[in-house]
Amino acid sequence: MADIVAPHGSPLAFAVVSCSRLDTALSFYRDLLGLDVIERRLWKGGAFEALFRAPPGASAECVMLSAGDDPVGRILLIEFAGAVGPRVMRESHSAVFGLSNLNFYVRDAVQASTNLAAHGFPPWTPPTRHAFESGVGNPVEVLFDGPDGLTINLVELASTDPATRVGQMRAYTERRGFTATGYTPVVTTSIICRDLEPTREYCERVLRMGVLIDDELAAPHVNGFLRLPAQARTRIKFMQGNHMFGKLALSQPLNYADECVDLVPRAEAPNVGYLAQGFELDDLDMADRACAELRLATLFKDDALELPGLGTRAVRALRVPGVGATHWLVSRATRIKR
Repeated sequence: MADIVAPHGSPLAFAVVSCSRLDTALSFYRDLLGLDVIERRLWKGGAFEALFRAPPGASAECVMLSAGDDPVGRILLIEFAGAVGPRVMRESHSAVFGLSNLNFYVRDAVQASTNLAAHGFPPWTPPTRHAFESGVGNPVEVLFDGPDGLTINLVELASTDPATRVGQMRAYTERRGFTATGYTPVVTTSIICRDLEPTREYCERVLRMGVLIDDELAAPHVNGFLRLPAQARTRIKFMQGNHMFGKLALSQPLNYADECVDLVPRAEAPNVGYLAQGFELDDLDMADRACAELRLATLFKDDALELPGLGTRAVRALRVPGVGATHWLVSRATRIKR
């Protein structure tokens, strides 16, 4: 496809989100956003404990959500049994390091924002129109605190010009359709880096993604929208796999790093919030070799892990260079349970 910059790249398959109450999270993601439940089950055992560095006997109730049969942008909700930790995201702003938000496309950002506000999720600011460089186009966005403080970003693709990136995404989204309540899967999710370039190299070499957008954000109205310092300058690179959804928005604070809160140490079970990102790969052995070349340590390795909603897969967990956030690399092929 002409609008895909990395035809062999792996987009975000699922975001791993810990919640204080699973049913409360479902009332938002399933009932308001219209995502479908693939599977709900109890997750426990030695591999589960090792993956989450949890104590012996730990368990969690889990639900995998998707938008229909779309293989990207899913959400794995987890409620750890017996002990709920503090929130990962404790402040409503974007001056952080780590995994920070989930973005969904909507047809009308104003209408969606109004509806969610009526259900107890008021926006940070009114919907804001961004002006990127020539060839990118103009999205309209709104941010708010979702369940357990996780930042949610709604994006209306306002540009219709097919020569722009936003126009291409709009056409792609219209072809694929929305959930019954008017939302897509997760289309973009942020990784805010201390050093963006090692993260970009990892995305290109391990996930085989490509750079879709390369820009700098500094406009006062954008900083106000993101609740950043007024004079903030932020470098961004949008990374894309073989799908228009499941993109990664890499960013680096250029002049306000000292004001950023590091979410990475907080993003550990049983704390509540955004814990990890998962990616399905066609060739996990190739990814293992790329990780070795980049000297990335493996936190977890299992060649037959039973993942909620996905079945038995080979899984690796590692820290992303340049930021330290957790990624799960998952074989696309289902494995025979040993």
